[in-house]
Amino acid sequence: MPNRRQFAAPTLVLSSVLLLGSVVQANEYSFEYEVEGGYEYNDNVRLVPEDELEISGGWLSIPVTLGTRSERLDASLSGEMLFSRYDEDAWDSDDQELRGDASYQFERGDVDGYARYRRDSTRTSEFLDTGVTGLEARRRETASIGGSGNHMFTENNGIIGGLDFDDVDYDTSVLQDYQYLSGYAGWLHQWSARTQVTLQAYGSTFENDANSGFDTEVDTETIGARFGFDSTLSESFSTSLLIGWANIDTEYSSDLLDPPADDESNMLLLSGSLTYRGERQRVRATIESAPRPSGSGTVVENHAVGLDYTYQMTERSNFEVEFDAGQRGAVDDSFDLDRDYARVRFGLDYRFSESWYVAGSYQYAWQDQERAEDSADSNSILLSVIFRPTKSVWSR
Repeated sequence: MPNRRQFAAPTLVLSSVLLLGSVVQANEYSFEYEVEGGYEYNDNVRLVPEDELEISGGWLSIPVTLGTRSERLDASLSGEMLFSRYDEDAWDSDDQELRGDASYQFERGDVDGYARYRRDSTRTSEFLDTGVTGLEARRRETASIGGSGNHMFTENNGIIGGLDFDDVDYDTSVLQDYQYLSGYAGWLHQWSARTQVTLQAYGSTFENDANSGFDTEVDTETIGARFGFDSTLSESFSTSLLIGWANIDTEYSSDLLDPPADDESNMLLLSGSLTYRGERQRVRATIESAPRPSGSGTVVENHAVGLDYTYQMTERSNFEVEFDAGQRGAVDDSFDLDRDYARVRFGLDYRFSESWYVAGSYQYAWQDQERAEDSADSNSILLSVIFRPTKSVWSR
């Protein structure tokens, strides 16, 4: 039976957007949707070194977005349904997502917020986390809410802050449910017309839900500080960087077993990006080093890099490359969770009429888990047809 807390996010999504729409008179409304269906093949869906399993089948995706805009408000409510059917029934899945976003501009600052409910499976969620898919696709439900804002007291100085909360439930005993709250607050300085610098205090809390009395309950608190900048270097280049340090305290408890000794660790905090926007291409590179929640039942150190590249070949066709790679390991060394991973995807789409597209992509994925005897990799191919009508926009 679904956790009652999972209904909080979609309810808040709907109520927040409706409230904003009634309080602030919108000047513009918009509606857009698309329908995409296709074929997929994967030669090692479980991404394991032995007993590989091939699957092939079809999927249908229907995303919809309703937006509203005024002089100060920009809000949207979006949803998506994804249906997947394969020659191996254990990997069939019906996924849904509902998300609300809103931002509001004040005289001396702005605030934005979001709420999201996502219902997917371990097949799509675990590559960037545990790497454990299981013998079949199992349900994963995530309720999220958060926001951020800033206020300038003077022309050049102000405050910033943000808060995010995730509640994750798994329909499997292999992975553990958890709640994760993180936030920051600090000082913002407008260094120049193109550059801002910031000094922030950072904190987070993590709590797992032990599946049984034999599981260890984990409570982790993180406190740290970060310093960084956000700069528009030119019309084409922009960059951002946050760097700092965090202290991580973890307490363990268990009803039936002797828990591990409590742990205290420190780690580097790093978050950076570099973006280039040209007439026909866009490149974005990212780097991150930070504590992250995990379905393994504890907090892990995540060290990752990413690259997104998009090139407009013609007026009708686009080519894109997506790459991400990283290392993950438990903050507490007593947990054997070390894992290296990498994934690269090449995609191509072509618009053959006003609203119709064809698309194809190839993806290679690899992981090396400390617990496994050898590394594992997989190859997958996706082919699809997309119907994407023109976005509808109207005014009041």
